[in-house]
Amino acid sequence: MPSSRPDIIPIVINLLRQSKVQSILDVGVGFGKWGHLFREYTDILEAEHDPGRYEKKNWRVRIDGIEGYASYLTPMHTFLYDHIYLGDAGALIKTLPNYDFIFMGDIIEHFDKDAGLSLLRDAIAHANKAVVVSTPKYETGQDNLCGNELERHKSLWKASDFRRLGNAQVKTVAGNMLLAAFRRTGLPKLKFSSAGKVQQSALLLQRLPQEIREHIPAGAKFILVDEEQIRNASRVERALPFLEKNGEYWGAPGDDDTAIKELERMRQADAQFLVFVPSTFWWLDYYKEFQRHLRSHYSCIRDDERLIVFDLRP
Repeated sequence: MPSSRPDIIPIVINLLRQSKVQSILDVGVGFGKWGHLFREYTDILEAEHDPGRYEKKNWRVRIDGIEGYASYLTPMHTFLYDHIYLGDAGALIKTLPNYDFIFMGDIIEHFDKDAGLSLLRDAIAHANKAVVVSTPKYETGQDNLCGNELERHKSLWKASDFRRLGNAQVKTVAGNMLLAAFRRTGLPKLKFSSAGKVQQSALLLQRLPQEIREHIPAGAKFILVDEEQIRNASRVERALPFLEKNGEYWGAPGDDDTAIKELERMRQADAQFLVFVPSTFWWLDYYKEFQRHLRSHYSCIRDDERLIVFDLRP
């Protein structure tokens, strides 16, 4: 089908956001669902802080695609994607430039195993940050659909197949899907979250404001790194977003230098503590120099699976 199961959507978007991308290649665009989601959670999401990003002329993330069946393409695809290459993915990907994030959603099973492995190797070679692959865990017996012989499933994949290529993180999702991520060497591993963990996290988030207050003296200003998950909803008093501009959340830092400069600016403006919640712990892996700066200059007064808290006072 020119579609795929919905179970992996929140996990893939989480992987995308961790990767901080400027370019995406969607291999096997089909109906175009992923192009829509990728555009929404890059340019459109940023329109909250930069309203101009809602207009196509101001989009900054390049989203290209590969599709082997021209009849699937519609005016919607033309709007969402910067360019869609028509033809065999195995041949085309060798000719394309590098992308930060390459997604292969329910496409690898349409290739013979050897051809699929070759496609994966080429994708990994063309990815600046990550390649993410989804595929059915069990045989589906899918044949030609929608008048398209390319829809036929030709191979069944196991976790061991992906691990043959090295540096693979593989998870089972919803019991019947495999999700594999290949991270560029030298970058921190990506963090997966399953549907069950999402529900559990929602409950834990409700308890975090009280735990945070236990570490912050009454009336003290502090920086809350939560990507706006609890700061406004739970009315955590005197919590400042990070990054911050005119009191509003301004997105994640572009690099370590920005993070460090903004931290010191806010500390000089009387921010006395810095708090990370579980969903932003990955910042400390991604922004390595920022973490070194924090741990070498300030006291970490809590560091566990619930909170990481730094005391920024002299």
